Amino acid sequence: QWGYGTQGIKLPRTAQDQYNKTTRIARSALQPGDLVFFKGTVPGKSGITHVGMYIGNNKFYNASNSGVGEASLNSSYWSKYIAGYGRVK
Repeated sequence: QWGYGTQGIKLPRTAQDQYNKTTRIARSALQPGDLVFFKGTVPGKSGITHVGMYIGNNKFYNASNSGVGEASLNSSYWSKYIAGYGRVK
């Protein structure tokens, strides 16, 4: 939300609402700034549970309780939760 907000683009607050508002794209079409959506990262919660911002080279920015960091789409943790990719309209 913050990254897009600096450009005057307002995104919904929840990951699920952000997923619903973006256009689905293929992984091969990812460009920096696209969103990466995850499901299953919160036990017992259905739907989209997390979102990151793609930065290129199969990496994305990830914000969590411990702060913001870089992560790989190919990591053993994140790769099993990928639900799709979206581009802000």
